[in-house]
Amino acid sequence: MTALDTLQHRCRDVATLKPAVHRLCEKFGTIARLDVLTAMHYGEKQAICFIRLESAEKEQALIESLGVGRFGGEIVFVVELDSGAAPDAQDLHAHWSAAPDALAGPGISATGDGACWSRSAH
Repeated sequence: MTALDTLQHRCRDVATLKPAVHRLCEKFGTIARLDVLTAMHYGEKQAICFIRLESAEKEQALIESLGVGRFGGEIVFVVELDSGAAPDAQDLHAHWSAAPDALAGPGISATGDGACWSRSAH
């Protein structure tokens, strides 16, 4: 079991996930950037976390410890959130959405085929 496994199904939303990710990463250094996208994927509530640490060496140590990879130069991993309730029929398909606070700042967004991707710095 990795340290990342301890986050699975333990946080209900982005507000509870962010402090948990900071605690998880603190032994590797300070998080310089943390972006979180939320998704419903076949009835499962997920959070896709993008992280940058203060140095490449610390990022590499985190990658090796958690067994995760990079996307667009950032460390990325998916956390299964605790949905707490049975999914609605409409949630049985996959769709992506930004965390509500992610829509407030500058970032990258694109839509198409019913999917919405959005990113911003926090």
